[in-house]
Amino acid sequence: MRAPTVIVYARLSRDSDASTSIASQTAACRAYAEQRGWRVLFVAEDVDVSGASKLEDRAGMSTVLDSLGSADYVIAAKLDRYARSVLEFARLLRAADDSGATLVTADGTLSPDTSKLVVHVLSAFAEYERDMIKARINASKNHLRTVGRWLGGAAPYGYRLIKRDGGTYLDIDPEAAAIVRDCAEKLTRHGASLAGLARELNGRGILPPADHARQRAGRKTRGAKWSTTTLRDVLVTPAVRGYLVQSAPGKPRTARNLVPVLDASGEPHQVGPELLDAETWSTVRDAIEGRAVGRGADRTGKAMLLHVARCAECEGPMYHQRRTANGKDYSTYVCPRGVGKHSDHASNVVQARGLEQRTEAEFLKVFRRIGLMVKVHSEGRDVARELREAEQALDNLSGNLAALPAGGRAAQAVVSQITALESKLETLQREAATPARTEWQDSGVSLADEWKARTVEGRNALLRDLGAVVTVRPLAVGAERRFSETRADVDFTGPEWWRELNPAEAQLAAIAWEESL
Repeated sequence: MRAPTVIVYARLSRDSDASTSIASQTAACRAYAEQRGWRVLFVAEDVDVSGASKLEDRAGMSTVLDSLGSADYVIAAKLDRYARSVLEFARLLRAADDSGATLVTADGTLSPDTSKLVVHVLSAFAEYERDMIKARINASKNHLRTVGRWLGGAAPYGYRLIKRDGGTYLDIDPEAAAIVRDCAEKLTRHGASLAGLARELNGRGILPPADHARQRAGRKTRGAKWSTTTLRDVLVTPAVRGYLVQSAPGKPRTARNLVPVLDASGEPHQVGPELLDAETWSTVRDAIEGRAVGRGADRTGKAMLLHVARCAECEGPMYHQRRTANGKDYSTYVCPRGVGKHSDHASNVVQARGLEQRTEAEFLKVFRRIGLMVKVHSEGRDVARELREAEQALDNLSGNLAALPAGGRAAQAVVSQITALESKLETLQREAATPARTEWQDSGVSLADEWKARTVEGRNALLRDLGAVVTVRPLAVGAERRFSETRADVDFTGPEWWRELNPAEAQLAAIAWEESL
């Protein structure tokens, strides 16, 4: 008959007390095993190791865990040699039970007969300890939120962590904040795109968020680059408002799914100063979402006249073909329906540089004395954004409530938040009955100066905002292949703000514009 097998485990925080030394523990365990006819497989030791540490963090205990399947018993001198944490000891009990092994102690606290009973008792204590730990953590987080302290983790891009008043707080990182604000300005005021801004940042050697944090911490950077996704995530997260954020219920933790953590009254927890104010952040999000395109949709690209130049033969769009040779630019705009032997009409290809220069000259001629107008809110408070945020917060809280045990403390807290938000929503809806007026105001910058300041993509956006249409005719038979201004007509339906005026005002504006020309 096979003798039962046993693994001896001995642990000591400091090897200085002869009564609890590794040697005395091992001797007691061997004597216990010998009395019962058990065969000792090996002795696992952990010296200078705390009993509160995780099982996997101890070399000796890791060996025990790996060998549980080969032993009938595991023995330690006393219960506290296994662990001084109820949670860790409960984990060890479950691992042993799953492997068919039994934990015992040489002092008789755990024996083959009582081990199962102790397992159930200690499991109950472990569950209680887990609940107490969760309660302490939640209470601590609630206190930190109340006083505006940072709960932990890396600071969002544009912020840094500072120590004051015995705690950690978010503060503005001047270098990164300037990048965020500059990108927001170019997106909302100068027609820039995420792709263009990402290229610009990489060209300037600006570090993306992860490498910026590494450099600030004195660590080696990894050579990462800005991408449109990285830049979008930096700009759309509510963290730029100084809010504590979390992922929306049931959604992955991505920047687009982050929502503010709400306090008991349903208001966002403010844990840092605003990087972007409410109106700027809302405008940035609208600009990014408005320019997001799917497969087959129009894209601005890097060509100045993309979706502006049109073919006179078929009225279809002309596309930019980039071509350089020996350092010279031979790029063209081409109508795809006028190419090849099966084309629908005569070939229509025009030199890109000449066409763009012709358009620019006409633009400056027409708009040199006209100022750039920007949208502003006036006469009252625009509550549309707050309404959207409150409605989204209600949806998120409802999702949280559905996942919580009914009648529990957490559920009651969520119900209280929902009640406060519903009251706030009613107030906002009453204010929305008299909405703020959106109007156009002079930015103080002329369209000519704005044109000079913009990138190629920004100029493309400006042309489209002004209703520009550049109609290109095919090259006449026998004509020289160099660009001729007679091939293109440049027309403008007028600035965007004109098209938002009422018909009477638009007509007066059109008359005034014609007279100014």
